[in-house]
Amino acid sequence: MQNDRVPHVVMGLGLLLSVVLSAEISATFVFSYSISLEYIIGVVTSLPFVVGLVVGGYQLARLPLDRERYGRVLQWCVGGMAVFGLINVALMVAMPTDDAVTLVGWIRWAVSFGAGIGFLIGYYEAKAIHREAIAQRSAVRAEELERRRELLDYLNALLRHEVLNTANVIEGYASLLDDAAADETTRQYAGVIERQATDLTRVTKDVRLLLRTIEEEPTLRRVNLSEVLHDELLKVQDRYEGVETEATVPDDIYVMADDLLRRIFSNLLANAVEHNDVRPPRVTVTATATAETVTVRVADNGPGVPESERDALFESTTGRTDHGIGLTIIGRLADRYGANVELTETGPDGSVFSVAFPRPDSEAAESRTDSAGELSALSAR
Repeated sequence: MQNDRVPHVVMGLGLLLSVVLSAEISATFVFSYSISLEYIIGVVTSLPFVVGLVVGGYQLARLPLDRERYGRVLQWCVGGMAVFGLINVALMVAMPTDDAVTLVGWIRWAVSFGAGIGFLIGYYEAKAIHREAIAQRSAVRAEELERRRELLDYLNALLRHEVLNTANVIEGYASLLDDAAADETTRQYAGVIERQATDLTRVTKDVRLLLRTIEEEPTLRRVNLSEVLHDELLKVQDRYEGVETEATVPDDIYVMADDLLRRIFSNLLANAVEHNDVRPPRVTVTATATAETVTVRVADNGPGVPESERDALFESTTGRTDHGIGLTIIGRLADRYGANVELTETGPDGSVFSVAFPRPDSEAAESRTDSAGELSALSAR
């Protein structure tokens, strides 16, 4: 028998016993049989087990148990019915009766009692085994998560103390070599070394940021998005000479976020300038708010995103030529805040990236904040 059918078999047995019981009671009235106290006790005591088989079979199908446990429940049910039935057959032989109604009621009572008790034992045994299996899986997952956390801590420390420090040393000596170089070729080589070391430093910091988003559960609060955007635009102007910026950002727009929010826009703005071969590069930032969302659009006048890279732009995909870990960070942080980030427009005249946040007072934002709070509480435990 297929395990999936076990609950229906149990319910069918309970229904069959209820039909037999109803037929017995009807026969006593139709044929005017005298009803003894023993018979009444037998009916009353078997009713809970008959109803329990019907209800128990129904509940069994809806419990989150492994289907393999169903067979064990049925074995207990049949075993209890067989054992208790044999005991009562022996009693019938020792104390025979000529009353057909009493004999049928006796058999029905024995089957109901035995099947009901067996089902209860199997039902609670299956639940106990299921809970133990869940506890074991949870313990294994907890150990695995702890090992991963230790590995992430080690990688974070390795990046900070070894890779980042080494990159800084290389960058520093490349700068000194460039200053002391006697010929143009040496200065060019020193410039290549310095630029590569700078890129390595930036990538290392970005990887550490990704590790941080994995390790930490977000604790969100109301953050002034207007201030973040204005600050990041100033940083872009300081960092990249000749860049033109334009902003249409109302004052005091808030979103639910944390200190990592600025990294979304620092990466978007840097991406708009660094992958732009037009001179001068131009970046336009526009923020709009509705009753449900706050949307920020970052537009540039660059060459656009290659079609082959558009589908997995914000995923951790290797092999991209122009857009890499910065956009992966943007996607991860957007998920952190319940925001939606997408490439809205792209072409030879430029690209537009849009980031849509739920408003702090909207249902989506409240749901996101509650979930973050629950995760933080669970993490604290």
